[in-house]
Amino acid sequence: MSDRLGVPRSSGPAGPRVSVICPFYNEEAIIAAAARRMVGNLRRQFAPGEWELILVDDGSRDRSREILLETLADEAAAPVRVLSYGWNRGRGRALKTGIDAAAGSVIVTTEADCSWGDDIVRRLVDELDAHPAADFVIASPHLRGGGLVNVPPSRVALTRCGNLLIRIFLAPSVSMNTGMTRAYRRHVIQPLVVFEDGKEFHLEVLLKLLTLGFRVREIPATITWDDRRLARIGARRRSSTRIVKTIGTHLRFIAIAQPVKYFAWLSLASLLIGLGFIAAAVWMLLVAGPAVFLAIIGLIMLLFCLLFCGFSVLFSELRETLRDQWLRAYPTPHPPMTPLGEVVYPARVDGS
Repeated sequence: MSDRLGVPRSSGPAGPRVSVICPFYNEEAIIAAAARRMVGNLRRQFAPGEWELILVDDGSRDRSREILLETLADEAAAPVRVLSYGWNRGRGRALKTGIDAAAGSVIVTTEADCSWGDDIVRRLVDELDAHPAADFVIASPHLRGGGLVNVPPSRVALTRCGNLLIRIFLAPSVSMNTGMTRAYRRHVIQPLVVFEDGKEFHLEVLLKLLTLGFRVREIPATITWDDRRLARIGARRRSSTRIVKTIGTHLRFIAIAQPVKYFAWLSLASLLIGLGFIAAAVWMLLVAGPAVFLAIIGLIMLLFCLLFCGFSVLFSELRETLRDQWLRAYPTPHPPMTPLGEVVYPARVDGS
């Protein structure tokens, strides 16, 4: 069985059970060491033929791909594939490209440099194995037992505040909404239609899977940044523009994803304020005479309460409509959303 570009893909007992997807973009400084480390970890933790590694070049402009291919020449027996396309489209599109190409019944997405821990793939797979009712698993540094090591304080504060905000308005049952390190059952993630190409991909996937009724679990994990990663991130982020853009796009997604809660809270606030003004007007009537202004303000707030209630019901209905649309767009089998791009390093998936 072959995919659209003729890359060998196995099915049935001979195919890999676990597909690991790692995107990269302009990583020439670390890609060789990262690939060797990831391949070494997978070889130690999984049986031969049980796994495959798919590295997706998200349109790198440096020598990342060339260096990676030179490195993989020494790993000829490893079940590794490199997918590539000609321009940078974003982490989300790179992940979906790898997901659509995966042959394993379990698909793990993570960083190639193993910054989430050398055993993170094994732990995610074990969690799915231990809980057959779970559909996907998220690695979280915000759970007890997880953490962030050698990460700049500004990034720690940003990720904690951002995930707390998203948790309040989007997914209260999940502590890590923005992380890419997850394990999905293939039949759950491959058919999912997604549109976000950037980091909002993680939020879109989470929102849609939870809305469609899929079950999630989390495991604690520790993210560790080494000195090279810190230097690379620092060089990229001398300006705050990138961080501001990330915050803005995440807030935009939250606002679009869950307006029902906003209007529900606004409705409740308007109700309480309106009742407060009316109570004050009644009290003034009893002790000092009519307080028309307070009564009018109270009635206006009650009207706003009804208006916000109406919006909440409207968006609730729209959410149900979207859910029905997402279900209708969830056929089986589901073809890749986009062509996979150039396969620059096809390897035997069965590991032979």
